[in-house]
Amino acid sequence: MPNNNAVIISIIKPYQRFSDPISQYEIADEYKLRWGESITPRRVRLIIEDLIEEGYPIISTPHNPGGYCWKGADGEALECYKRLRRKAAKEFKRARHVLMNMYKGQLSLFDIRKKTKEIKQINDPKRFYSNKK
Repeated sequence: MPNNNAVIISIIKPYQRFSDPISQYEIADEYKLRWGESITPRRVRLIIEDLIEEGYPIISTPHNPGGYCWKGADGEALECYKRLRRKAAKEFKRARHVLMNMYKGQLSLFDIRKKTKEIKQINDPKRFYSNKK
């Protein structure tokens, strides 16, 4: 049985630019061609997420065609970083609204303000970069 990580890295490495990414479906197809074993596109995505967390320079693009590439050209990694930060900020905002909607009609105005303050503290990005422990 092949080492999935090594195989997927070898499949992605030739794709060096956002203009020529490889999709998770293409990676799954290439994996099957090389090893004769099937791997689902979902499994490919999960392996890529693990590889990124381990420090491999794989970046993604949602543009058409979307997919993954190795390192990317100057500025592409930064573009990917900024896009992911915007997406995370939207998710934090959505989570805050879900929580607030959960309490609608159940709390007094004072309690809502208190909850809002707590939520803002939880979502404050500065707390992730603080040197205080």
